[in-house]
Amino acid sequence: MAGLLPGLLAGCYTYHALPANPEPQTRVSIQLSDVGRVGTAKTIGAGTQSVDGSIVATDDTAYRLAVSSVKPLRGPRIRWTGEEVTVRRDYVATVQERRLSKGRTALFSIAVAFAAVTTMVYFDILGFGSLDIPFIPGADGDADQ
Repeated sequence: MAGLLPGLLAGCYTYHALPANPEPQTRVSIQLSDVGRVGTAKTIGAGTQSVDGSIVATDDTAYRLAVSSVKPLRGPRIRWTGEEVTVRRDYVATVQERRLSKGRTALFSIAVAFAAVTTMVYFDILGFGSLDIPFIPGADGDADQ
């Protein structure tokens, strides 16, 4: 049960096209081009596929991000703690805005709650499965008795 908590806390996100001049604090995912992977190797790391974070500032030539994670071409995502990095626009293949999907998150939360209650009833956890309903002969609705 505790293993499901990170999934619930993370929520469900969708990605959308980013406006030309995004507001600060906008959550984004930047996919680097091949040139961008080489150009950012010293600041972000070699072989970086994408960079996720919040916009700090933008101008005509670059995005300044507070980085939350980096996805290498191979291997798992690497967590960062808000370090600021500048990514030149000519290093970027695509930029997308990350938004919380309220509908998907609600549906996921309901499904997890249903699974939790079902498990608790099935395995009689915390007494949820012991519904001691007495059997009353003749109370089944048959009038033939």
